[in-house]
Amino acid sequence: MLTSFFGKSNPINYLILGIFLVVAYLYAEISQNTVAISLSSIFHHLFFMLISVLGMLLLDFIIRKNQLTKNNTFAIFFYSCFMVMLPIIFLQYKIILANAFLLLALRRIMSLRSDKNSMKKILDTSLWITVAALFYFWSLLFFIPLWIAIIQKPNSNYKQMLVPFVGFFTILILNTAYQLLANNSFAWLFNWKEEIGLDFSAYNSLSILIPITIILAFYIWTGFYRIFKIPALPLKEKPNFILLLYVSLTTLFIALGSPDKTGAEVLFVLAPVSIISANYIESNYKNWDRSNDASEFWFKEIMLWLVVLLPFVFLFL
Repeated sequence: MLTSFFGKSNPINYLILGIFLVVAYLYAEISQNTVAISLSSIFHHLFFMLISVLGMLLLDFIIRKNQLTKNNTFAIFFYSCFMVMLPIIFLQYKIILANAFLLLALRRIMSLRSDKNSMKKILDTSLWITVAALFYFWSLLFFIPLWIAIIQKPNSNYKQMLVPFVGFFTILILNTAYQLLANNSFAWLFNWKEEIGLDFSAYNSLSILIPITIILAFYIWTGFYRIFKIPALPLKEKPNFILLLYVSLTTLFIALGSPDKTGAEVLFVLAPVSIISANYIESNYKNWDRSNDASEFWFKEIMLWLVVLLPFVFLFL
């Protein structure tokens, strides 16, 4: 049973999901005939395979550090399976890098509730967000949940609200200096902002349309379920969960801001959607005993099997 297997946190779970991502990456590259055997290409692909797996592990670290789910691996299970549903993600290297930096920013945002080293955390977050924006401009929208987190945190003050500007202009100045040294120009600044693409023709492909529809269905279904459960959440869990909802909405707009709609932009949404989906799967269970509610148990069990099997179905679309 997948509920029993991923309902625990065993090293084998991470190994299986890591291999799953690596195999999916290789399939995406080979199917697009982009794999060229050379020393530089080998290091290139190894690097992005590593980034993909580390992104999954970083998400797990964020979840555990902030107790966003119970002690299980459902969130990274959803995250990995959703990624594999859209192999196009593995071909969009800038999006992979931007998402990795936003996960680093999310780690800091969610930890602001502790109110320790707040100024350093806020500065780190703003640096990561701006670096992500160098690869994908609309990553700058992630400053919105950062400011919300600052307002929500204990002992918030106006100085902390200004720190993100310091991080933003630090990266801006450093990159401008690099461009002047490397290219003798700072024209990149005028070309930095990307126009929002309105061409959704790539979504006409069933291999992209169906996975995106499924991911959005999970987002809407589990999101509304958790919103209605907010009053029943323990008081200490409410701020983080409400903040997570803001993050999920922000990532949705970040994805919609993509200049080229290929389906890969959905990667930005996967982390919060995976956490919210995991919250839904783990709810109302006591030690994963089927006798608690057989119909609900099997519904969630089938849901997990669909998520893990659909990527293989989409190979034939």
